[in-house]
Amino acid sequence: MPPTPTNPPIRRLNDQEVGAYLTYRCKMNELVHLNYLFLHLKDGRCGERVIMVPSEHVMETVRTAALAWFSTVADKSGLNIFDLWLRMFPRYQRRITIFRRAIQSQLDKIRSFRNNTAFHANPTFAEFFAPRVVVMDDREEIAAALKKFLKLAVFLLRREHWADPDLQSRMLGRILDAELTKNCRINRAFFIDAHIIDRHVIFGVQRL
Repeated sequence: MPPTPTNPPIRRLNDQEVGAYLTYRCKMNELVHLNYLFLHLKDGRCGERVIMVPSEHVMETVRTAALAWFSTVADKSGLNIFDLWLRMFPRYQRRITIFRRAIQSQLDKIRSFRNNTAFHANPTFAEFFAPRVVVMDDREEIAAALKKFLKLAVFLLRREHWADPDLQSRMLGRILDAELTKNCRINRAFFIDAHIIDRHVIFGVQRL
């Protein structure tokens, strides 16, 4: 973990922003898992066939889900994590803005793919299939955009405690609030195992 800078951001996140960041961390884990699965299929580490279906077909299904997740996390009509990052990390605004501009053209294509092909299926077949053609034609550029996004995400994840020294305990508070609001039980172990919430926070030992 990088050392805390001498002039860390002093702006405190509000509860809604903390909840949005917690949601982002959950979706980001899913995006990483989908990306890992795609790479394993591509490298043949999941076998030649999956239930007698060519691995290339399964790869395309996983790619469809991964790109939809990517759009939901990064796009302005989704979680819009770039805007939250800008509020969380004012010292890195230039870096965040550069990365955002570098991948924006690909995000626009992925948004159309998500809305018409992936998460939502356009009933007009031509409108449903056209974004898939665009994505396949530009798959190398889109893969590069995803790689850039993940690089930035990892960089900022290692510095999330700078945004709010109490971020971990406040995310735990949002989980408790959700339980009370929805009258449900949320398993803390899920967040520990996913490396979203620090085990020490839940069991009352201060994070070092």
